[in-house]
Amino acid sequence: MNARRWTSLVTGCLLAMVIMLSAPPAGAVVVFDFVRVISGTPPSGSAPWARLTIQDESSNTVGFQLDLLWNSPDGKTPFAGYLLLNVEPFVSVSLVPGSVSGGGSISGSGVNSGSNSFTDAGSKYDVKIEFDTAPPGVRLIGGESLTWKLTGTGLTEGHFKALSAPLGDPTKRDYALLHVQGTGKDGKDSGKLGVIPEPATLILFGMGLAAPLAARWRKP
Repeated sequence: MNARRWTSLVTGCLLAMVIMLSAPPAGAVVVFDFVRVISGTPPSGSAPWARLTIQDESSNTVGFQLDLLWNSPDGKTPFAGYLLLNVEPFVSVSLVPGSVSGGGSISGSGVNSGSNSFTDAGSKYDVKIEFDTAPPGVRLIGGESLTWKLTGTGLTEGHFKALSAPLGDPTKRDYALLHVQGTGKDGKDSGKLGVIPEPATLILFGMGLAAPLAARWRKP
């Protein structure tokens, strides 16, 4: 195989990988790993400290599962305080009654939404989900998982692959923010955790490969 044909083959394979990563099929699962410390003190152990899985359930309904991957040896701390998400294009969302299950719970009025309505850590988010934090027995603690469903007009898992709106510093943007309480040696600290861009975003925008590869592939 000559060098020119080999180059074309490699280029085609790379382009196919970029297309698959950047355009997931309908019903694809969105996974956010919380690996970045935005502020404060994270739970003990190494990242990822938590994982959020988002998937279509039915028309206008999306399911969520939050897994807390740290340890809470005393059965009380650290624990999840609240979760911030983005919706693009924005649609109002609400909690599906009876959909919450697992360790911990979501407070009675714990799901609220509004375009750029929740400012935190230098950025604006669209959805705030508040978890029960008292008494200690109802907390969502390390090693536990919580599932729930949100509904909204035309809502899909793809709506949540959106970045927050920074107040000024563009580095403050993130896909989600998880507030954790009861961190530190004495359990009196707290921290805010963020996620990194999914692989497709890193390939397409961080490396800037998509356009050059597409141009080379189309070239006779």
